[in-house]
Amino acid sequence: MAGLSRPLAVAATVAVAIIVVVGLWLWRSDSAPAAPSGPQQLAIPEDFRFEKARLVSPDLKVELTEVFGTVHDEYMDWACILECRNPDGCHADVQLVVDYRSSGEKKKLVLGGRLDADSGQIMRIGRAQRPPAAVDSIDRVTLTVIESRRSDSPRPTEIE
Repeated sequence: MAGLSRPLAVAATVAVAIIVVVGLWLWRSDSAPAAPSGPQQLAIPEDFRFEKARLVSPDLKVELTEVFGTVHDEYMDWACILECRNPDGCHADVQLVVDYRSSGEKKKLVLGGRLDADSGQIMRIGRAQRPPAAVDSIDRVTLTVIESRRSDSPRPTEIE
């Protein structure tokens, strides 16, 4: 019996050592933070351009020729390009509300500015949006005149 107890004691010691090593390995792998499965970058929205957006403008006769956005690192530059169709020109402080969809959700962007153009001239109203957002579609753009101006009133300073 004494001859059998020594190999049995060695086998038991080896078994316990294996169990301890496996247990420690499993314990460490459970407590270690999960490694990222790939590059963890946020999706960067893309530039967009819509040439056939619906315009609602009961106060001023204009045509919306396009709405576009240019994505920069931390913001998106929106621009609504309008053509004056009013025979007396387009001279007013206006507000534009852009109803759009971003990743399936309805969103709204408000832009404001001063229009000062003769009939047939092109005008731009724009602003920055932070952070940039994906734009799937433009549902509607609504133009409201806040205050009418006379065509001979002082013009805003032009940027060259």
